Amino acid sequence: MYSDDFIRKLRQEAAQWEAAHAAEFEREQKPRFSNDSGVDLQRVYTPLDLVDRGIDYLADVGFPGAFPYARGISATMYRAQPWKIRQYAGFSKARETNLLFKNLIRQGQNALSLAFDLPTQLGLDSDDPRSHGEVGKVGLTINSFQDWETVFDGIDVGAIFVNSVSNAQAMVTLAMHVGVARKQGIDPGTLKGSLQNDVLKEYICRGNYIFPVAAGMRLAVDSFMYCMEKLPEYFPVNMGQYHLSEAGASLVHEAAFGLGIAIAYMDAVVARGGDIDRFASRFSFVISQDHTDFFGEIAKFRAQRRIFARTVRQRYGANNPESMMMRVLSTNGGASLCRPHPIDNQTRNAIACIVAALSGAQFIGLRTMDEVLGIPSEDSTLASIRTQLIVGHESNLTSVVDPLGGSYYLEALTADIEKEILRELERIEVMGGMVKAIESGYVQRVIADDAYRQQREFEAGELVRVGVNKFVAEKREAHTMKPYVVDPADEREQAEALAKLRASRDAQRVNAALDELRKVAASDQNVMAAVIAAVEAYATMGEICGALKDVFGEYRSPSVL
Repeated sequence: MYSDDFIRKLRQEAAQWEAAHAAEFEREQKPRFSNDSGVDLQRVYTPLDLVDRGIDYLADVGFPGAFPYARGISATMYRAQPWKIRQYAGFSKARETNLLFKNLIRQGQNALSLAFDLPTQLGLDSDDPRSHGEVGKVGLTINSFQDWETVFDGIDVGAIFVNSVSNAQAMVTLAMHVGVARKQGIDPGTLKGSLQNDVLKEYICRGNYIFPVAAGMRLAVDSFMYCMEKLPEYFPVNMGQYHLSEAGASLVHEAAFGLGIAIAYMDAVVARGGDIDRFASRFSFVISQDHTDFFGEIAKFRAQRRIFARTVRQRYGANNPESMMMRVLSTNGGASLCRPHPIDNQTRNAIACIVAALSGAQFIGLRTMDEVLGIPSEDSTLASIRTQLIVGHESNLTSVVDPLGGSYYLEALTADIEKEILRELERIEVMGGMVKAIESGYVQRVIADDAYRQQREFEAGELVRVGVNKFVAEKREAHTMKPYVVDPADEREQAEALAKLRASRDAQRVNAALDELRKVAASDQNVMAAVIAAVEAYATMGEICGALKDVFGEYRSPSVL
């Protein structure tokens, strides 16, 4: 890329520059600068850093929309199509969420992302004793297909992209979405949407698991195979890598474990006879684009995109370029938001939006400034939508594809982070793959160590949170934000609605559907048809997941400390 004479001269000039400014360098704030993964950050970057790392422009960087996609999966990126705005939202009641979604659509949101309450995520009904005190507390309650119908009443599910953050019970909410399409007279095969159908990360960090690991994987792959056959426009897994970051994983560990999980799912699909080109072309990630390391996050994104492309082609022999393109919903971490001055969080959101756009995300969903106080209010959700619109329409940021490509710093940092990610992936491969690494507790221990180190840095003031551990106001400012407040009566109303549903539905049809589901689950058949039948019979979330527990049992996590 550069002549030998140029490199020789540049090395001489660099050495002279270092010597000339040695006294200035003594005044730097600390002797070593690094990112959260321990990757050293140099004072300045030059073409020497590309040469010394052996970076080949055509092989490693290339052009946007061309293998290995370091510069993005589209040749035109936002010049042709803006990123899709996908705010994560959901109020306690289905009717309230329906009105919220209609307003978000009117305000410019073009993709919906459903946030469920904890009982729904755990496959429990609202009247289950284990649900007490949690109904509607962190999002939408879904007890049955009746609630799903209400959420999408008056919303054309064939015309809008819908993402469900489901995971352990993803096959149930997928069945509900298929059912509501049928109710609206829409061919389910035309549905556009995705599932955060990523059960493996639940065992690692988020904890909203239901079934043992092997059963959780079997059910996830059943839904993958169903989507590949019946829903060609649907993304059956939106891999929740962001949650690894939320749990404390470093840049490198977030990306490595995210890729390790993706490999586990692809291995499982191939083992079931699935076509890697059909599956990988419908695979997507939720990746954290936190603002605490602006360039590190962008480099992580580029490195991961490059590794994904090469893995799909080399490990699985994929032929379709669409299979090698890593599609991403980018979101900043809620853990980075601060409670003392919630309005400051909108600045953090704006930075995260810029990072995501410079990284080449296809979808962006920002946190809301008041979610540290409770369920986000409609006003704060709209503020996050408008933040994206302002960045997209008022900054001219979308006029150039990958404007940071070729930066000496960014390309060198991408190579350094890629090297560390590959090292971690090799370690996981030696263990027998991601499932084995999770079952042994290795992944959980690594993330716990990362989180502990970050907490120590925060307490020492090395990791700055403005208004929390530095630049703290002597007098705490009062804020006027009013997050959505769950009405304590909601739990009683949900229980009453469940009782009414059970009294009015065809009990014989429900029981027959649940018996068939148990029978299919105990075999090696795909459970999706049986789950859809149970959903359309108005069996409840708890009853459907309960029938599967009868066959598979429940998961108990190992101690990792």
